[in-house]
Amino acid sequence: MRDGDPAGTKEPMAEAIGTTGLFLNVTAVIAIAVCLAGWTSSDATLALLAGAIAVISFVSSILCFLAQAEERERQQVTVS
Repeated sequence: MRDGDPAGTKEPMAEAIGTTGLFLNVTAVIAIAVCLAGWTSSDATLALLAGAIAVISFVSSILCFLAQAEERERQQVTVS
């Protein structure tokens, strides 16, 4: 931990991006579960829609994690 910052969050933008990525990742897991449920119940429309949401959410979460890493790297270069 750092002095004056009990949570260790000197990088609020990087933390916000990471939190968004985590939320999108959880959304992707829930959507894939709904996709599998729709597929097993022979509801192709539901399965297709949930599968598309799962893929978009997962790819978006990966992009958020990449942006978080770049933001942290940029902040470290600025501090150094």
